[in-house]
Amino acid sequence: MILFQVRDYLKAGGVTPLRDLAAHFDLAEESAKQMVEHWERKGAVRKLPAGSLCQGSCQSCSPDTIELYEWVE
Repeated sequence: MILFQVRDYLKAGGVTPLRDLAAHFDLAEESAKQMVEHWERKGAVRKLPAGSLCQGSCQSCSPDTIELYEWVE
């Protein structure tokens, strides 16, 4: 089931941009967000505040334009 694949991806990714998650699973961002929100409701994921930085060093996107999630369980 893809929810468990999303869980595993989030666990392995540390801080994960929603757009990266969606691209990895070839999903629309809204579909990926619904799956992440499933884990967020269970207390396993938290959305980072706007302006937070991902763990990448590319700096190719504005932090204010991306949604970042972190596995916390």
